Amino acid sequence: MDRIRRTEEKFRELFHGAPSGNEGTDPEFMQILQRFIFGEVSYTGSLDTRMRELITVTVLAVEQTLPQLKAHVGASLNVGLSPLEIREAIYQCAPFIGFPKTLNAISAMNEEFASRGISLPLESAVTVTEDTRYENGLAAQAPLYGTEIADRYEWLPGGFSEEVPKWLTELCFSDFSTRKGLREKTRELLEVVVLAALGGAETQVRSHVKGALAVGNTAEEIVCALCHAMPYIGVPRLFNALNCSSDILDKGRDKNEENFEKMNVFGRGAENTAYADYFTGNSYLKPLTSQNCKLTFANVTFEPGCRNHWHIHHAEKGGGQILLCVAGGGWYQEYGKPARSLAPGDVVEIPANVKHWHGAKKNEWFSHIAVEIPGKNTSNEWLEEVSDDEYDKLDG
Repeated sequence: MDRIRRTEEKFRELFHGAPSGNEGTDPEFMQILQRFIFGEVSYTGSLDTRMRELITVTVLAVEQTLPQLKAHVGASLNVGLSPLEIREAIYQCAPFIGFPKTLNAISAMNEEFASRGISLPLESAVTVTEDTRYENGLAAQAPLYGTEIADRYEWLPGGFSEEVPKWLTELCFSDFSTRKGLREKTRELLEVVVLAALGGAETQVRSHVKGALAVGNTAEEIVCALCHAMPYIGVPRLFNALNCSSDILDKGRDKNEENFEKMNVFGRGAENTAYADYFTGNSYLKPLTSQNCKLTFANVTFEPGCRNHWHIHHAEKGGGQILLCVAGGGWYQEYGKPARSLAPGDVVEIPANVKHWHGAKKNEWFSHIAVEIPGKNTSNEWLEEVSDDEYDKLDG
């Protein structure tokens, strides 16, 4: 598919319309813009459309390009992001761009919500109290950033050496990072993008690239996020962000992923776009048998944190599935039962007509061979997502 057809496809997905033709005052410029963003950049790298729209909304909030922000809030809803996810992406810009600019972005967001009939205010996402604010913020901050800020600013006069680090802990990590609606992995990735979009914040970009890697983002995902932001922030700010963190990204490029690829002897295969609607995160599929084979074998690879939705393999007789674990670490869970930790060499026999899910652990790649068991009147029923709350409670 050439980039013109990809642009048309992406426009239909995001905006339920067609890209610019020869109409308007500057059709040539609009075609350059749209074919580059929606025909090239949007198809490069592993991030899915939902994550890309969160990145776009975040960058447009930072840049204060409010008409475009409103349009992409609509696009975010069109591709299945919840109002809560969109709101949280914009809310968490506040410590970086300031409250007035964030209020401007919130206003544009709410205009689009109102036009869609979305009732405001949205549900509360608060998880802390005044009494637990510092404690919960420190619990979120310390594992990723330690005492870096307190150490750096201990020279401040008067009480500021205590208050400034405390403000960071309570405002950034408690008031915003502990809120419901976005996974920690997503929040950290978006914060890297915010800092890159600001320009002049290369010290903070480096720090947050480390944080993003620590919570399960891969080097490729971070580069993909920065590259997706580039049409909105400009090439110089992309290069500044890449240059200031190149050593971290190169080191994190991911020895874990490289080791995984060596173990994943059947290969990752192509991005699993046909079933993307039934997965949280990115998965890859490599068929291992031909369509003429009576048994279907396929190697399924999950990025860290990726899992499929709850689903059932229905059959009147026989049916079900077998998973042969190949590389990395994962989970399998039947509804109403504890999750089972999976490692290479494990075998999972999934009975027909049982609700279940499977996928990668939070910080590990995972692959298994899926074997479809023949049966009478077989079908697959895809159900609800495995919620972040359910997934994040798993130990491992």
